[in-house]
Amino acid sequence: MNLRIVFRAAAVFMGMWILGMWFAPQMIMDQYGWQYTPGLKMMMRFMGLSMAALATLHWLIPEWSGNNISKFGMVSGLFWALFGAFGVYDLALNNVPPNANTIIGAVINFVFAILFYLNSKKEAK
Repeated sequence: MNLRIVFRAAAVFMGMWILGMWFAPQMIMDQYGWQYTPGLKMMMRFMGLSMAALATLHWLIPEWSGNNISKFGMVSGLFWALFGAFGVYDLALNNVPPNANTIIGAVINFVFAILFYLNSKKEAK
């Protein structure tokens, strides 16, 4: 696996969340134990748009970055680790229920963080 594939895989993963936020927001809110309200529904649309921007950047960074892709990979890995840490933090404080969706979501974020880190190190050599 190389860093370009990691960026593309991360974009596809985000794409699944985008679809959920735009077309099935109640399903996403239910897995976190949140009450479905018009305000949260609207917020999900905007979060989906923000994630669409990030997914687009993840998809295009391999084309735009040239020899600097490892630097982008390290920064991306840091943010994926932060997303994972927030997931664990919310689980620890019982902000979200400890179900398969929330636990696997945090794990996937850490997996992407590790993949970005390892492949960035390999690409930098």
